[in-house]
Formats: sequence, structure tokens, C-alpha cells
Amino acid sequence: MENLNVPTTPDQVPFPMGVTPLKPLPHPASRETIELLQHLLEDALAGRVTGLALVALHADGRFDLRIRGDATIESSQMGVAGMLAGLQKMVLELH
Repeated sequence: MENLNVPTTPDQVPFPMGVTPLKPLPHPASRETIELLQHLLEDALAGRVTGLALVALHADGRFDLRIRGDATIESSQMGVAGMLAGLQKMVLELH
């Protein structure tokens, strides 16, 4: 098979005449996300929030899964698992 010398990087891929590649739109900061994080931080600093099981979505499509603090203690495992199952149910019922 002959090498056609086709470019492989996105900025080199040829487009038909008159077609412009679309760039992703910037994601505005989510006010409700910021407010929730501020509230959780205030509660954590006051000692009222002692652990987290967290999923963070990034604008570029990546995500973080984190478990910190009392959520990592062995005696909390079933409670945290139950809360995550509740979260899963909430997500599935969104639409």
C-alpha cells in the first residue's frame, strides 16, 4: 500500500473549500458550583464537613474521582457507598 502522505494532526487535516473547523466554546464558570464549593469549604474549616467523596468534571472532558477525610475511614465505607448509590440514582433521574 502506498504512503499517501496524509497529515494526521488536527491543524494539518485538509477541509473541503469553505469549511472551517469549529473550536470548542469556552465554558463559563458555574456559579452554583462555585457557591457549593465555597459553602463546603466554610463548613470544612468550621469542622462540620469531615470527609468527601467527590466527582469533579473539567471543561476539557476530564474528570477527577476523589475520596478524602472521614470518607476513607473503614467504618464509613458502607455509608459512603450508600450515598454514592443515592448520587447515582439522582444522576439517572435528571432527564
